[in-house]
Amino acid sequence: MLKAIIFDFNGIILNDERLHFRAMQEAVARLGVHVTEQEYWDRYLPLDDWTCLASICSDHSRPLTEEEQDQALSHKLQAYQRLLRGGYPLFPGVAQFIARAASVYPLAVATGARREEVTGTLAATGLERFFTVVVSAQDFTKGKPHPESFLLALQRLNEQLDGGARPITPKECLVIEDSVHGVQGALSAGMACLAVTNTYSRDKLAAANRVVGSLAEVEIDSLPSLFEGTP
Repeated sequence: MLKAIIFDFNGIILNDERLHFRAMQEAVARLGVHVTEQEYWDRYLPLDDWTCLASICSDHSRPLTEEEQDQALSHKLQAYQRLLRGGYPLFPGVAQFIARAASVYPLAVATGARREEVTGTLAATGLERFFTVVVSAQDFTKGKPHPESFLLALQRLNEQLDGGARPITPKECLVIEDSVHGVQGALSAGMACLAVTNTYSRDKLAAANRVVGSLAEVEIDSLPSLFEGTP
């Protein structure tokens, strides 16, 4: 039985994955490292900024000093903000979907993005009021496909419930994801997963319980069917 929904952020709510790639590509180029878009999509997309930078440099045999790491992350953030240009490109239909979902279920965000990026976007787009919990890169240590972020989001949702309510279990949660690692993390957490082909092709997301082209095509009352047969 469906009792809560956990959303990824980049690639599900905010259409900015390519902006993050371009900003990180610019940052590592200053370190003499070139990363292609395909390489980024295949290996680094679901990682938080710190892990992404470290992984790229490790894979390209480029050791980093602490000062270089701080400078690169600062440059990446500045480049991202410049590319965003103060706009918040939401995916079609996502704002309406979130509003409808929030009228039925408690909602959370679990993402490798920085908290200030997430809360800033949600506040600016009027979506902040729909989310009970936001779990961001600063809150966990193991990124997707590890299930830590999803389990932490559920833990914090349960902490917000009335003390007399039975805690929501992982098998009563739906995760909405756009990445292969995100799908793997949701399933590893024991949660159902709705995957959206905003970033990856349908065949790459096939492990999810359901794959759709857009949240605009999803009816809220169709979501419980993903839990049919679940004890």
